[in-house]
Formats: sequence, structure tokens, C-alpha cells
Amino acid sequence: MATVWSASRGEFSIGDYYYFSKLTRIAEREKLEMYEEKSFTKLGDYEVIVFNYPEIKFSANDIVKIKKWAKMGKKIVLTGYYSNVDRVSENVNRVAKHFGLRINYDLIKDEEKNYNDPMFPFAKCEDLEVLMPCSASVSGGVSFVVGKGIFGAVSGNVLVLGTAVFWDNYSIEVADNLEFAFKILRGEF
Repeated sequence: MATVWSASRGEFSIGDYYYFSKLTRIAEREKLEMYEEKSFTKLGDYEVIVFNYPEIKFSANDIVKIKKWAKMGKKIVLTGYYSNVDRVSENVNRVAKHFGLRINYDLIKDEEKNYNDPMFPFAKCEDLEVLMPCSASVSGGVSFVVGKGIFGAVSGNVLVLGTAVFWDNYSIEVADNLEFAFKILRGEF
């Protein structure tokens, strides 16, 4: 299964060494077929499509294509950030609302179950314990990542997550984040 990391809407680049070199290196070692694509129309050539922190607003035509891809069985991942920083959650919600999902403009903190900071809470995805830093809550759909709040939810073939940094170089080796990242990149939701 081929996975594409979109660079078409101003997302964090998977090629950014500072943020994603560990994920990229481990994915290569595990022979996970993952690509980065700048052309929005070419994203539909892949089975799993990741929009990680899209800073450019999705157009009406983009939304039509995403809905079509999801209907075709492609897995779509949309990640945001707490408090609608950079208006990213607003951009995600332009798509997510068509699937009954929403990133809220809030911040999940956990004073008890965290990674040395309440803004770095732990949550669960099935049997996996995952660090979900700087996350907004997600509404709608079926809960996928839960803890002090709902960090991610699924509707059909679309997964919306309240944070874009659970798989960055800081978080990827904490708890079960690497396994969680691969679960998502393989479209297992």
C-alpha cells in the first residue's frame, strides 16, 4: 500500500529533517512505501493520503476530490493543532465537516497523565499508549484516540487528529507513537 504525504497545501514536509528525519528513516528501514507530493491532483494515485498541518485553505474543487477519494476507499488523514493555531484547524474543518468530523478550537491538557507537561498528554488508541502533544479535541465520528478528551476520530475512510506533532522527532520514540504512526500510515483505521 503506497502512502503519500501531501505538500500541496503548505503542510509540514515529510522531508524536513528537523521534524521528521526519524520517521522517514524508520519508514525506509521498515520498507513502508511513502512519498511526498506537491501536486494536489496526483494525491489520488495513492491509497493513503496524509494532510499534516495544511496551512493553505482547501478549495471547493479540492473538497470534491477528497470526498471522491474517500468514497473510492482511499484513506484520508487530516491533522490540526490546538486553538486553531495558524488557522490550520479551520482549514481541516473545511473538509472534515463533510464527513461529520470537526477539530475544536481548544486545547486538551492532562495534569496527571502527561509527558512532563500537561500540554503533552498521553492517550490510548486501542492497546497503544500514545503521546498527543499540543492537541485540540475532535468531535463527531467514531473515537479513535481517547484520553482526557477525544484526540482523534474516524468517519468512513477519514481520520481527523487534533495534533500534527505526535510523529515528529520529539514524540516518535515516546510510548507507542512509532507503532501508532505506522498504523496510520498503513491506513489501519
